[in-house]
Amino acid sequence: MKRTRPRAREKKEKSEGKAKKGIGTMNLILIIVGVAVVAFTVTMIRIFTIYGAIPDTLCTYFFIFCGGEYGIMGWIKSTKEKNKEREWQKADEQEAMNNTPSGHEDDDGRDPSEM
Repeated sequence: MKRTRPRAREKKEKSEGKAKKGIGTMNLILIIVGVAVVAFTVTMIRIFTIYGAIPDTLCTYFFIFCGGEYGIMGWIKSTKEKNKEREWQKADEQEAMNNTPSGHEDDDGRDPSEM
């Protein structure tokens, strides 16, 4: 008996009772970095139309920073998900051990020595 997602439903049901506190930290960072990328790109286009060139080093490091930020956030998110799955797996194993009948019984619940 392997259960993979019922705990997610239980958690969702518990969280539905609570009021949402607003936007999450990661979502806020995603929005801020997304707005910064758009603003930076528009600014670089304006600089290019005025001067005919852009500061290549600044562009390179800006996009390296943004890519690194998104990469780190993705790593954090995947690590949290792996840990959550591991907790669920441990809970399922513990539940399976608690529900295992003691003794040597067949699938129908009878002791084989009584047959």
